[in-house]
Amino acid sequence: MVEKPRGQLPEGVKGSVIPKIGYHGWTTWELAFDGCRVPHAKMVGEEGKAFYLTTAGLETARAHTAARSIGLAQGSLEDSIQYAKDRNQFGNPIGNFQAIRFKLADMATQIEASRALLYTVCEKIDEGVRADTEASMVKLFASEMCERVASEGLQIHGGAGYTTHFAAERYWRDARLTKIFEGTSEIQMRIISDAMLGKVGA
Repeated sequence: MVEKPRGQLPEGVKGSVIPKIGYHGWTTWELAFDGCRVPHAKMVGEEGKAFYLTTAGLETARAHTAARSIGLAQGSLEDSIQYAKDRNQFGNPIGNFQAIRFKLADMATQIEASRALLYTVCEKIDEGVRADTEASMVKLFASEMCERVASEGLQIHGGAGYTTHFAAERYWRDARLTKIFEGTSEIQMRIISDAMLGKVGA
């Protein structure tokens, strides 16, 4: 572990803020540890086992990302429902139109399916049962769902959704990252397919 003094980078560490299109709730840095010396007493785990120590927490991290995706999609749905009630066209709230009602129904169904899978995975993790494949499944399913739902939410908002007057655009931008971090969707599909078919060349 590298000790970090508050408000500054450790000796031998350089970095710069990464400008992101979303996830502005925290600042993300690119760090370089060139010439950074770490005392032996600060080593975490056994020597040569860093990769395994790092990947051991991926089940939980992927469940977290799925939960984050579901919460983001839920926010998009709730805002879309409210907008469908408030926005009037042709003398009616747009929520009276079948096209909008069906979009909302589909969004809600996708969210609930993701939530049910997440609860199953979290129960396994809490019980100490290995769930690496299932964690990849819920991370894949929920993050892909999140982007679809956020996109539909923006569509329901119409042109207003493409402005910063509504949170629809933020949900849309933030949803995109869930398919990337903690392993991309493609990585999750590799893990799932390897579990079913075995690793290629193994």
